[in-house]
Amino acid sequence: MKCTLLLTFVVLLVVCAEDTHAWFGGGGSSRSSSRSSDPSKSSSRSGSSNKNRKSGGGWWGGSRRSSSSRSGSSSVQKQETPKASVIDKVKGAIGGAIDTVKAKTKEAKNYVKGYVNGAKEMHSTYKEMKTVTKQMVKDGKSAKGADKYFHAKANYKAAQHGPGGKAAAKHISDVREAYQTAFQKGKNIVGKVSDKGYDEYAADSAKDQEANRHGQNGGDPNKYRTEDIPNEHKK
Repeated sequence: MKCTLLLTFVVLLVVCAEDTHAWFGGGGSSRSSSRSSDPSKSSSRSGSSNKNRKSGGGWWGGSRRSSSSRSGSSSVQKQETPKASVIDKVKGAIGGAIDTVKAKTKEAKNYVKGYVNGAKEMHSTYKEMKTVTKQMVKDGKSAKGADKYFHAKANYKAAQHGPGGKAAAKHISDVREAYQTAFQKGKNIVGKVSDKGYDEYAADSAKDQEANRHGQNGGDPNKYRTEDIPNEHKK
């Protein structure tokens, strides 16, 4: 009985040893032999892995390459579209304001200069009117209506000096006619001028203003020139 049990134990031990060799030793040798029997596959795998490592492929290599390309493109965009600094914007605003002030100052100077020259033209032509009409009366010629020509001439010459000259012509003409009309009205009130006389003067003043506006707007003063005005005093 003991011999039978001992023999059975030996047989089981041998069988288990063979199975263990088949699982561990044999399997490992078969795998290694299969690898060595097909060198092309191993070389292809190793080559592809080397290529991946050299080219930086895979998950990590691809991410590094894409990030570097993005940073490069962003730097190019920054170089192509530089933004003006705050100082440059302030300098530009100050420069524009200075240019505007200079332009307005020049315009104001020209206006004042034109106004002064226009006033001189009005004064000189008024003196000319007084001299000419007085001489016409001495020569026995009619001076009636001659003043309208000189009104138009004075305003025309003044308006040639630009906006300032035109403004001077209008102001002087309006003030002169308003003053003289008011003066005549005062004389009418105190009885020194009749109502008919005042009405005639007011109508004549309106015609003077018509000639003034004609000259201010660049109209030809010869429209109001009478025949008895000497040729040397033509426009």
